[in-house]
Amino acid sequence: DMPPTGITVVTGFLGAGKTTLVNYVLNADHGYRIAVILNEFGAELGVEKMLVQDKKGGDDDAAVEEWVEMNNGCVCCTVKGSLIQTIDSLMERRARSGKKFDFILLETTGLADPGPVAQELWVDDELLEEDGAVLDAVVTLVDASNIAKQLREGKEAALQIAHADVIVLNKLDLVSESDADEIERTLSTMNAEAKIVRSTRSVVALEHVLNQGAATGRGFWAKGVERYMPGNVAASAVHDAGIRTVCLAVEGRIDVRKFETWLEGLLWEGTKLAVLRAKGVLFAHDDDGATEAKKILQAVREVYEITPGPPSEPGERELNKVVLIGRGL
Repeated sequence: DMPPTGITVVTGFLGAGKTTLVNYVLNADHGYRIAVILNEFGAELGVEKMLVQDKKGGDDDAAVEEWVEMNNGCVCCTVKGSLIQTIDSLMERRARSGKKFDFILLETTGLADPGPVAQELWVDDELLEEDGAVLDAVVTLVDASNIAKQLREGKEAALQIAHADVIVLNKLDLVSESDADEIERTLSTMNAEAKIVRSTRSVVALEHVLNQGAATGRGFWAKGVERYMPGNVAASAVHDAGIRTVCLAVEGRIDVRKFETWLEGLLWEGTKLAVLRAKGVLFAHDDDGATEAKKILQAVREVYEITPGPPSEPGERELNKVVLIGRGL
């Protein structure tokens, strides 16, 4: 049984370096087979010439009309119909050729809020069951030289940071070392869960971006919560976007039904506060015959899921931890 193919959603403000990252994936000699799904082919990607030549091949598959096979074995296509349909046809086409993708990379437009896209991919069970694909991580590129201004002027950049599993702090050649450190502190206050990777011209080791662990289980697994302890992050007054990370922790086993009631009130009825992402590790009362007490919580906006967690380590401290990332917390 093959492990599922992880889908990485790449987001970031206009000019943050998404296209440069996609170009790197499509042209570098990294040894992975990656399918890149673009909203549209931009002139700056240099794929249009190849498209014209590709079409002469007389391919009869209309669902993914614009499909380019790159020299390094990666594939590039545009969204046709819905996102799920595009992934469907991509996986079917790949299955017919007998070669599996290692990863799927989905590039979003610069002003896009990644929440709905992440939700759509995450809650679609058929995607996993029929296509063998699963949401792996949201990766947000941040332009170090412009992020302070972007956070002041609108909420899109803050939303993109709040939803991230990995933040690529890019264009570091344009800022001083001390500015870079200050920006990183701001990002950590907003989203203490995300792994921050520094880069120049979007060159990152792909293992920092791809395969963040979702493909090992159902849905993207809240591995960051395991290492995250309350009090790690000092509150900062640097940004006024109002998005920050809060960690709640309580010792001992909890009643999951009561926890769900509390969580639903928070996710569904909160007016003053908005939870954008939540992750957690819970230790449940073992009243339903389950042998493993450890559970994993994941939420994107109002959609949440509590699933069986990895086995507890011998003598592991039963500390329930819930990390909330959002506004007005």
